[in-house]
Amino acid sequence: MELVVIGSSSKGNGYVLNGTSEALCIEAGTKLIETKKALGFDLQKVRGCIVTHSHNDHSRYAKDYADAGIRVLALPDVLEAKGITRNGIAIKMGNAYRLGGFVVMPFAVQHDVPCVGYLIKHSECGKVVFITDTYACDYRFSGVNSYLLEANYSDEILEANIAAGRVSAGMRDRLLTSHFEIANSIRYLLTSDRTALQKVVLIHLSDGNSNEAQFVQQVREAIGKPVYAAIGGMVLQLNASVL
Repeated sequence: MELVVIGSSSKGNGYVLNGTSEALCIEAGTKLIETKKALGFDLQKVRGCIVTHSHNDHSRYAKDYADAGIRVLALPDVLEAKGITRNGIAIKMGNAYRLGGFVVMPFAVQHDVPCVGYLIKHSECGKVVFITDTYACDYRFSGVNSYLLEANYSDEILEANIAAGRVSAGMRDRLLTSHFEIANSIRYLLTSDRTALQKVVLIHLSDGNSNEAQFVQQVREAIGKPVYAAIGGMVLQLNASVL
């Protein structure tokens, strides 16, 4: 199964798991037309769109997806905020949802608004864990084949930016209670089962407080697996475990 990255930043987040005959959209922070392009304008294969939280860089276009006939799975506050009255599914923690061949299970993460991560299962990609916009996640999963994991910023880079006056000092307090710092990303992976892990895709890197090449190298050295940083237009293959 292909992972298509449409956007992965504060400007807009959108991803597609594109399989042989069906697809799943993750986040609705990028325009629907970009998803259409990624799918060769075949929206009929889309089984749903899962959204993590209400911030616009993740949910701005959720109603467009719903109006196009795509089921949107999100927390109740997201559906309400975006005015979604049809094709919306209000998720509950602990429930699993089947969207065609995809089974998705939301789990709570810690952000500055209600937010979830998702465990995604499909025969073509195996188990995929998606975590973005959080400073802590209490959940670990076995047999995961791929992680799409936030690595938003580096304390070292942030402090240098604050000292140089490029970033306000208040930014540090906000990031501490809203986003994964690179060391947190690494710690999460090191405390997770990696026996079936094939690759990690780092997502939602800060434009000014991250270093893509450095982050990829740090995570790769820590876990000994292929690591990529998501950028718009990237296409990666996500496979089920061959073990």
